[in-house]
Amino acid sequence: MNAIELNQVVKRFSNGSQMTTLFNDMNFTVREGELVVISGEEGTGKSTLLRMLAAMTPANKGSVHVFGEDLLTIRKRTEWRLENIGYINEEGVLIPYLSARQNLLLGLKPDNPQYEEKYKQAGEILKDLGFSEEKLDESIEGLDDKHQILASIGRILMTRPKLILADEPTKALDGPEGEAVLDRLMNFAKKQGLTVIAVTNDETIRDQADRHFTVENCQLVEKNEEGQLH
Repeated sequence: MNAIELNQVVKRFSNGSQMTTLFNDMNFTVREGELVVISGEEGTGKSTLLRMLAAMTPANKGSVHVFGEDLLTIRKRTEWRLENIGYINEEGVLIPYLSARQNLLLGLKPDNPQYEEKYKQAGEILKDLGFSEEKLDESIEGLDDKHQILASIGRILMTRPKLILADEPTKALDGPEGEAVLDRLMNFAKKQGLTVIAVTNDETIRDQADRHFTVENCQLVEKNEEGQLH
């Protein structure tokens, strides 16, 4: 089954008196469980594409379907997004004086019948993302940048999204550390069978993806292993 289907999509915006077209009659399909990487130059529409898939901004023309839902006619966008989408960027919001595990459990009281199960689940997610037992209960402000980003990712994964949209979440990290974070995210997604679309120019992560696209001439162009067009 296809998780994502975009047909003849046009996306443009006005910048004063000038109209900029990001996508023109663009088609894009992703199957459930696929890990897809999108790369390209700044300003080519990569982030806008993710926002379209999260029902944050509409296409000007064409159709956008995510898990069979027509995002151009959807009414309760916020509710739908919360139920289906995990949107990850570098602006993760965590409470600094709480631990990583406590941040994943926000909104859940200890007397909740599901608390014990969720407590265990939070620990398992963080460990899968590379947290040691000691770091699980370390305050966010006591963690390095890499683990803070991993905790932000863990908080989103705690909602069990069907589709993860990752918009350069490790942009602020140095190369090896950023690679390590994305590597953890990809491995977790594979283990859970999640669908992932990640915007990144990291070549190491591209190698882990099922498919790799670049944005060229207002189109998504798929590359094969040698970097050539399919």
